[in-house]
Amino acid sequence: MLDKRHIFISFLMLSVLLVQSQEIKINGGFIEDSLQLGSTVHYWVTAEYPMEIEVLFADSNYNFSPFEYADKFFVETELRNDNAFDSVVYGLQSFEIDLIQKLQLPVFVVQSNDSIILTTPLDSLFFEELVPLQQVSDTTQLIQNTQYNPVDRLYNYPLMWIILGILLAISLIIFFTFGQKIRNYFTIRRLKKEYGLFSNFISQLINLLKESVDQERAAQGLTHWKNYLERLELQPFSKLTTKEILALEFTSELKEALQNIDKNVYGNQKDPELYKSFQEVEDFTQHRFHMKIEDIKNGK
Repeated sequence: MLDKRHIFISFLMLSVLLVQSQEIKINGGFIEDSLQLGSTVHYWVTAEYPMEIEVLFADSNYNFSPFEYADKFFVETELRNDNAFDSVVYGLQSFEIDLIQKLQLPVFVVQSNDSIILTTPLDSLFFEELVPLQQVSDTTQLIQNTQYNPVDRLYNYPLMWIILGILLAISLIIFFTFGQKIRNYFTIRRLKKEYGLFSNFISQLINLLKESVDQERAAQGLTHWKNYLERLELQPFSKLTTKEILALEFTSELKEALQNIDKNVYGNQKDPELYKSFQEVEDFTQHRFHMKIEDIKNGK
């Protein structure tokens, strides 16, 4: 008598909930008709309910027996005629060999103190036998062979070509997107290195000329400067005379300095302030170096 009373009370509570909640619609079932051992099948569940109610689906901790949980896919809540509509698809696997395997899943209606469990309709799948069970028995004859047979390893050429193709595509994308910036970076890096070497040389030369005027050192300094400026400006400075250099548009400020250096190198004069002429050459070269760097950065 007590069990019947509990059943009646539970049924009454569920009926009251459904009436108050303006009807909660639960549905679900398998997408596939059959399954194979260990393969993944999919079970869908939908719930349509009033917005003021909170509904939860089963998660990975639920016992999906005779199936095992693999994954799930949720769809965001939709609004349909002032009702909320939720859906989820579970990926399930079975390692049972029952010919018919059934499942129904719960939907939890959350209340303040407790929750009501609604279930989807019971649905079933047919088990596909890869080998008829009648043919599998303890008397099955098996050939036992535990001897190791070496097998030649095959090189995965398709995978290699796929990887090379992906790397080539990435390289082309990087080249066409950042190619000019990469070239500019390495060009600027090279120019800075060359200027650093020239700057060290000309600074040492100036210090030596301050101590004593040396015709041979001055000649070496002039040649070194022409060679460096040739690489910087991409013009044949090493083959130009002072007159030809001064004929260029951007070298007019060097007139006095170069003429004074020529007098000391070719005219056997010893100007104790010759180092000042090389300082002017150094200042000019430093200015041309910075202009070259700016031109490269601005894409000129």
